[in-house]
Amino acid sequence: MRKICLLTFGVLSVAMFGCDRSESPSANEKVRRNGVTPAQLTDANFQREVIESELPVLVDMWAPWCQPCIAMKPTIRELAAELSGEAKVAEVNIEENPFIKEKYNIDKYPMLLIFVDGKEAERLVGLKSKKYLNDALQVYMRDQTRAER
Repeated sequence: MRKICLLTFGVLSVAMFGCDRSESPSANEKVRRNGVTPAQLTDANFQREVIESELPVLVDMWAPWCQPCIAMKPTIRELAAELSGEAKVAEVNIEENPFIKEKYNIDKYPMLLIFVDGKEAERLVGLKSKKYLNDALQVYMRDQTRAER
């Protein structure tokens, strides 16, 4: 009985803590350590966080029941960390914020909007890769850099 308990404890320990902690951290782990996360938008703060932003803003319009939306969460978090200071990455649960859903006519999910100088510059629908989103934002980040000169 004692051997069974020890064996069970060993298996559970490996399952919970892993067997090799010397691996390099995954992109998600780096984002968690970095502490940068997407801005959480609401009907109340959308104006301040998006429309009045000096940086280009990528807004992830998502719904909790949308599986592709949930699948994109790690990508959105990674972009938020990697583009910090160059662009703002934000997310809004459109089920909890009906004003934004109505104003921007959100009827497909996930819906990603890029705002520049307070105006919608681009609309992206569906599951997108990090590279695709980064490339789309780079255009607006370059334009912003040129405008500052």
